[in-house]
Amino acid sequence: MKPLLLVEDSDPDAEALMRIAKRLPLPVPVVRVRDGENALDYLYRRGVHAAAERPVLILLDLHMPGIGGREVLATLKADPDLRSIPVIIFSSSVAAEDVDGAYADGANSYLFKPEVGPQLQATAEALHAFWFKAARLPEPQEPEA
Repeated sequence: MKPLLLVEDSDPDAEALMRIAKRLPLPVPVVRVRDGENALDYLYRRGVHAAAERPVLILLDLHMPGIGGREVLATLKADPDLRSIPVIIFSSSVAAEDVDGAYADGANSYLFKPEVGPQLQATAEALHAFWFKAARLPEPQEPEA
């Protein structure tokens, strides 16, 4: 089964999201990588991610050490084999330049990441209701060899 790729550098945020995902339950497994470099390695199946499955959806933090979310997003959306994967920016930033820049780079949506607690639960439930119940995700296509 194709996974949801969670790109999140914060362990507490990632752990909270993984707990919530188990309770919802999501119809797909969640795979987490901790930074932009590992996200690109996962998407391009490099190194330890050589056997990675193409995700059906990406939940991407913006501000991470090293390669940031905007760079991952721009790289992904510039690649004909990967650009159809929906990308949800999940960030604690409400700065207009972050929101506008993410959409300009091809984000499918931008969700504010609240503190761990009831608001995070409500946001995750809304994400689940829209992306896995109301929306139709593209059929995962494997890149041409």
